[in-house]
Amino acid sequence: MVERRHRNSQRGRFPTTDNPSLREIISFIIGSDDSALMLPSGWEVTTAILLAIVSFPVSLVLTRFFMQTNARRGIIGIDVHKLSKPRIPEMCGAAIPVTLILLSSAYVLIGGGNSITMLAFSLVVGSAAVVGAVDDRLKMRGIYKPLLTLLCGLPIVALGLLYPNQVYNPTLQVPLFGSFHLPIIYPLSGPVAISVTSNTTNMLDPLNGTMAGGVSIISAALLIGILITDPAPSAVFLYACLLFSALGFFYFNRYPSRAFAGNVGQLSVGAALGALAILSRTEIASIVAMFPNIQNSFFFLSKIKRFTEHRALTATPTRLLDDGRLASSSDPKAPLTLVRTLLVGRPAKESEIVSAIFALYLISAALALITMILIRR
Repeated sequence: MVERRHRNSQRGRFPTTDNPSLREIISFIIGSDDSALMLPSGWEVTTAILLAIVSFPVSLVLTRFFMQTNARRGIIGIDVHKLSKPRIPEMCGAAIPVTLILLSSAYVLIGGGNSITMLAFSLVVGSAAVVGAVDDRLKMRGIYKPLLTLLCGLPIVALGLLYPNQVYNPTLQVPLFGSFHLPIIYPLSGPVAISVTSNTTNMLDPLNGTMAGGVSIISAALLIGILITDPAPSAVFLYACLLFSALGFFYFNRYPSRAFAGNVGQLSVGAALGALAILSRTEIASIVAMFPNIQNSFFFLSKIKRFTEHRALTATPTRLLDDGRLASSSDPKAPLTLVRTLLVGRPAKESEIVSAIFALYLISAALALITMILIRR
């Protein structure tokens, strides 16, 4: 759990028993606490924010690198929502998980975070990125992504069992209703939550900048909420790092996009949101902040009634008009999505739809902030 910091004078010392436990081995490799380098408490939050800001230029440089590399390798997608059908480098969203893992490691090295918390976060994000990269290259069936991202949540459960009270707190805080201690249900629901956040984020990236911009809004709102209610340094760092990493990618992904995230970016970013909800105890607020994603997934599944890839659909939810505007599809087989509902009865430019989606995120973010304040009262 990110709020608690555990110090141990035995950090990094090899286990002296003949048969060291898994916990002792992990502690030897990474150190289960932060005694080697400790920051004065007054500087912890400031240091967390300053280091997290570094993730913006790192993400920016890495995105540019993936754009050039993937373009040379022919990893290209077609922007179907534009008349010119430009060819855009795919899988550039890999810059975000790489940045998150690099900066999390750096944060631990300067003594600013609980190494077990950072390990849990990095394993979740890294494994989701691997699932996304495999899907980008092999084009897996739709059912596999929810199942594989379910496994991505196991590191949090495993490390939570090995290190009680350092990874998650099984007490769920609900505004107006108080706290509910769920020692069995909570850890079991962790992988499910990460699978849900991964795939709902993956499903709401149809237009230029929607995923990166939406995640930036969510992260900013939850970061502000934590700073107001309970500024735990590790939680502040991880949310700020996600915010600036997403903004670095957004610079190239915004309309008109010069880089696409791919499943590697979408799934890993969604997994990061799910992991942070657990690690920072912002579960309910995260649900509220991600309402546009949840709404979009509900629309899609209520119509299609199964997990499937968009490329496998026989009809698309939108159609491109001769003047470059997007309109709602008239095909009865077309899936229902958030974008399609915004276009009902009124065609619009892509940039206008993106702005409308961002407005929905801002409303949800404001409600999430209110939720966090109510919980901490």
